[in-house]
Amino acid sequence: MKPGRKSGAALRRLTITVLWRRRGISFLLAGAAFLGVFASAFLHGLTARQEAAMEDMMEHMEIRCVVGNARGMDTEHLNMPSPFVDRLTGRRQEENLENAVKSIRAKATQSLSEPANTTLRRILSLDSDSALSAVEGAAVTLWEGWEEDVFATDAPVCLIPEGMAQGREVSCVTVSLEEGESKELTVIGTVSGGPSDGIWCPFYMKWKDDENITEAFPVDSCSFVISDNSRLEECKKAIFEVFLEPGLSAESGQWNYSVMVQDEIYQNTMEEYRSQLSMLGLLLPVLLLLCGGISFFAAYLTTRSRIREYAVMRCLGRKQRQIFAQVFGEQALLAAVGGAVGGMAGFCFLPPSSPGIVWKAGLSLCLFLAGAAVAAGIVSRVDVMKWMKEE
Repeated sequence: MKPGRKSGAALRRLTITVLWRRRGISFLLAGAAFLGVFASAFLHGLTARQEAAMEDMMEHMEIRCVVGNARGMDTEHLNMPSPFVDRLTGRRQEENLENAVKSIRAKATQSLSEPANTTLRRILSLDSDSALSAVEGAAVTLWEGWEEDVFATDAPVCLIPEGMAQGREVSCVTVSLEEGESKELTVIGTVSGGPSDGIWCPFYMKWKDDENITEAFPVDSCSFVISDNSRLEECKKAIFEVFLEPGLSAESGQWNYSVMVQDEIYQNTMEEYRSQLSMLGLLLPVLLLLCGGISFFAAYLTTRSRIREYAVMRCLGRKQRQIFAQVFGEQALLAAVGGAVGGMAGFCFLPPSSPGIVWKAGLSLCLFLAGAAVAAGIVSRVDVMKWMKEE
């Protein structure tokens, strides 16, 4: 065996022997490395979970917006012109909000002269009418071949109250407005448990077959959802280019309608998440510095009592770098054992959700070793002549 290999093997045996004889201190140093690595992995895992929870809420939490008058009131009796809904759905391209909003609900009612004492209810979806959504759709029976999506079209179809069918299947019904215009609608289903004086048809149903433009009519209620919460401010800006922000001093008018963005819970929750992430972000560097400081003081204090031993080694011909290698090797071995156990514990208790957990745990271990290296450098510079004089 070569001399270098012999000295390396001897150094390793000496290191293990010293650590075993001083096993109390050895366990203490290994425990410090364990806590540093485990805490780094744990903090990273908590941060990853908080970020995932924030992203999940941003993606799935619906921010509902309700249209009201200029003061933000009277949301069920707007008397708002239907072109405002056209802008939300993208039917008016000059003010297209289809990228800012989704799940639009709107309802308009018009009085009918035939059938008598009956109201025509224009809806974008079944959820647009609270009389239908209150019973969770159980009262609506769509006949075979028809889906709710038909209400997003301009098809001349309708739902009728179950009492109007009188136990038989009605294929079509003729309705007339108070102005005298008539329309034949294909019946696609019935409604039970809801108002008995209403007929439900698509919001954009054309009254005349040869009509090339959308008919304008008064809208009773309108609401929608922000399409992308990650672009909340951008979406709100686009919305408020068409609608007003509600204010008590605002005056109601034919073109003055406001939107109440119900984002208080979302904003407060997001602020809590950001605050927690900020705190976790500050804890990690503090932890890393603390880990390096603890390793330095622990290594220095545990090796300081061995200065006489190192001085004797120097007198016997051992060089300073050899003393440093021995001291640092002891600390590195303890750090490797403690760090490995801490890393495994971190992976078991809080599985990593991103590769960042590896380098953060590694950084904690590197700072521990850096502190140990500084302590080993100080101890290995023992002044033999000064020590001999003092002895």
